[in-house]
Amino acid sequence: VPEIAERAIAATSALFDNNKLKLEKNINTDIPAILGDRDKLIQVMVNLISNAVKFTPEGKVSLSVYEQDQEIHVSVADTGIGIAEADHAAVFEQFKQVGDTLTDKPKGTGLGLPICKEIIEHHGGRIWMESELGKGSIFYFALPITKTISTSSKPIHLEDLVKQLKEQVAHSQLKAQKENARILIVDDDDSIRSLLNQELSEGGYLIEEASNGKEALKRVRDNKPDLIILDIMMPEMNGFDVAAVLKNDPLTMDIPIIVLSIVQDKTRGFRIGVDRYLTKPIDTGLLFNEIGNLLEQGKSKRKVMIVDEDTGTVNTLTEVLKTKGYTVFESDGKELIEKAKTNQPDIIIINSVLSGNQDIVKTLRFEKGLENVLFFVYQ
Repeated sequence: VPEIAERAIAATSALFDNNKLKLEKNINTDIPAILGDRDKLIQVMVNLISNAVKFTPEGKVSLSVYEQDQEIHVSVADTGIGIAEADHAAVFEQFKQVGDTLTDKPKGTGLGLPICKEIIEHHGGRIWMESELGKGSIFYFALPITKTISTSSKPIHLEDLVKQLKEQVAHSQLKAQKENARILIVDDDDSIRSLLNQELSEGGYLIEEASNGKEALKRVRDNKPDLIILDIMMPEMNGFDVAAVLKNDPLTMDIPIIVLSIVQDKTRGFRIGVDRYLTKPIDTGLLFNEIGNLLEQGKSKRKVMIVDEDTGTVNTLTEVLKTKGYTVFESDGKELIEKAKTNQPDIIIINSVLSGNQDIVKTLRFEKGLENVLFFVYQ
């Protein structure tokens, strides 16, 4: 837990740089270990610290980690505005507004208190608070100390050893591939960007950041990234709008987009053409896996299917796409569905006459398991 606390402090340091606030820490490093998900616990601490910063115009925020009653206790205290007693019961409830949207998505956090409660309780712990209006707040959580687990000294089988060595080699090769891969993180939440930046930088990726949709589009056009991690809930221009612009531009439509958001609307995301849709809280292992898969796919030629009865149009499009590195195959519409199922294209370009007023598109996307295919319907 002390190491987790230090990671959370590092991830939120920018919040204190931008405010006249002091962070005090009292972390007992001589405490037993616990069994838990490191990344999710980091997110809980990041959320509590971010909330404290948001609701503390001046003064200090204090983070403490200590052992008490066979549990590891963590507390985040602030000298901020506090929470009225009448609102205490609603703080950890979903879809309740307390003051300035404390429970849902306060500025500086991508993870609401109800989800924090869910994570802590999933670890067998508990979370609670003390607060008085005008005098600040203290949020606590406690986690059970892990009992000693006996280990076996049974020798590993040769097959298992070979498998582990192969996995290690594959991991080393993937790490080497990462070194030149650039990822753009788009999120209006400073702490989430900082947390992702820290995790992905340590993983070997080159990171750029954008705090809103307009800035993201400018950064993409100025310096095209290899992959984009995109939040949905952003002011002025939300993530769906950003993805739609990028996926409808021939210059940027091939950039893989991973949506990472508390908003659960995968259907809309896939309709726009995003490549993966993950929901917060962040599962870092899954995120790294999806990033690796998408970057590896990007190195192979993406497949485009052209659907048109006009040979001249097909030839023109094929020539252009092949010069851009795409693998192209065609259909006159008669065997479209079967060819799409067989070849699994990334993109289908289809004449509006053959699209049957979008019926074929709907069939392919929703009935044939090709939800991630990007469609271009033209006249």
